[in-house]
Amino acid sequence: MYSYLITLTYDFLDKENNPKGFFIFVLCVVLIAILALFLIVFPFIRRHYVFKNFQKIYYKKIRQIADINDYYLINNLVIKNNNQLVCRIDHVLFGDKYIYVIKDRYYRGAISGNKEDATWIFYSNDGKKFEMENPMQVNEKRLEKLSLITQIDPSFFISIVLINDNCAIKNASELNKEDSFIVARKNLKKIIKAIEKRNVKNMDQKQLEFAVQDISRLYGRNSNKNANDTGEF
Repeated sequence: MYSYLITLTYDFLDKENNPKGFFIFVLCVVLIAILALFLIVFPFIRRHYVFKNFQKIYYKKIRQIADINDYYLINNLVIKNNNQLVCRIDHVLFGDKYIYVIKDRYYRGAISGNKEDATWIFYSNDGKKFEMENPMQVNEKRLEKLSLITQIDPSFFISIVLINDNCAIKNASELNKEDSFIVARKNLKKIIKAIEKRNVKNMDQKQLEFAVQDISRLYGRNSNKNANDTGEF
């Protein structure tokens, strides 16, 4: 049986007597090589694409949540006081029970820290280590400023730092609090759904609509119901 298979293979690869079979073999080898190369290279290409376009990718995810749930969404919120920049907020998503202040972040590596620490450690993919500000605390300060300016009680706000799916976080389960989260993109929908299920009353819709319109008019660049905006950054 073994010798028969060897003979069959030789016959199949006989370029002179079986040119068609030889051509098919070469074609299969080339296709397999291309496929193998694609499987090796594709993850690197995909990671590079996500890194270069993470803001648009995050926006699409948040917009999808807004569309499904009929939420208001304001993007690119730039808050100024006397022409002085107070803070920038990437997304403000108005749920039924809470207002989500969302900041986009992409880390090409891993991060480590405690929620009480002002400084965290970033470990880059090339083996270097850097100190960085605690992104949760930074976004919580943005939330406080937005609450102060809008005169909306801070208990209605939830801070979310949105990060890439392949970012490793040490002690991730210990970082999130009741009103402040660091969330991978793939888990954002689940987190918001869980928060909106809390046993609290919905926000007053008329007051919410007024707040959305007021914030959008004064500070927002892109905003509307169902997030049907351009998504430009």
